[in-house]
Amino acid sequence: MEFQILIKDGLALISRVKQEISFIRSSNYTQASLDILHTASFNLESAADLLNYANELALNNNNIAGEKVLIASDAIKKVQSMLARKFDAELDCESQPWFDEVTTSIGICA
Repeated sequence: MEFQILIKDGLALISRVKQEISFIRSSNYTQASLDILHTASFNLESAADLLNYANELALNNNNIAGEKVLIASDAIKKVQSMLARKFDAELDCESQPWFDEVTTSIGICA
């Protein structure tokens, strides 16, 4: 059950980052900005797919579920970093408790 909560919290984090992207999109109309935001949204969708897949794997007691969560975690961090660099978005991935929980639950630094 703890793993499912981790997945749920990760999906909630993705949702919050997507909201930030929507906010940024509303004030940045250059094609380059829109391309970056589209890429960020695509990467977040992929991370969400990975988290959902990890949840399915965990339900079947598959050991690689944690690996999928780590990959999704890395993708989310990269999107947050890109948004912070390109748009001065205030998304501090290091302070997100979810990343700490991934590290604790999976046992590898996320």
